[in-house]
Amino acid sequence: MFFIILNTEEDVIFVEKLYNKYSKFMYKVAFGILKNQYDAEDSVQQTFLKLIDKYDKLDFSDERRTRNLIGIICRNVSFNIYNKDKKAVLTEDDTGINTYSPNFDLSVIIISKDNVNKVMEFIYGMDDIYREVVLLKSQDLSVAEISDILNIKPKTVQKRLERARIKIIEFLDKEKNNG
Repeated sequence: MFFIILNTEEDVIFVEKLYNKYSKFMYKVAFGILKNQYDAEDSVQQTFLKLIDKYDKLDFSDERRTRNLIGIICRNVSFNIYNKDKKAVLTEDDTGINTYSPNFDLSVIIISKDNVNKVMEFIYGMDDIYREVVLLKSQDLSVAEISDILNIKPKTVQKRLERARIKIIEFLDKEKNNG
């Protein structure tokens, strides 16, 4: 269930601009997965409703991050529609790695200014399942909110964040040793 609240006329205008700018992109993402016009249109609508529902918590100031966020949400909505229609089940990655506590905070990773671009490139190069949760977490969303957006269990979100953190730390250690 969605509770859509846009407080000002400026919010409404911004959301309309957001839709006009990204609806074709969302459709392309959805159609690539669903291969069906009607389901793709449904996916775009559901994606946009999720965006509006979380509107007050999301940061749309960076165009690249906004496009990636929208793509992540649309991709997951499309897979949910696909799985519902085909009664297929996507399996979660479960390597059984036991590492750090799942209640970590990504902000504890301290990165020098020089390495920010390298880390961002590394994050954008990560597998989708890790990149998605890191980018959503960087929007200051809670595990529960990420779970809702991606339609996966909160424990799965925590485990993916944990594994992503480990990958980032390993990357930083490797950069430190090479530098």
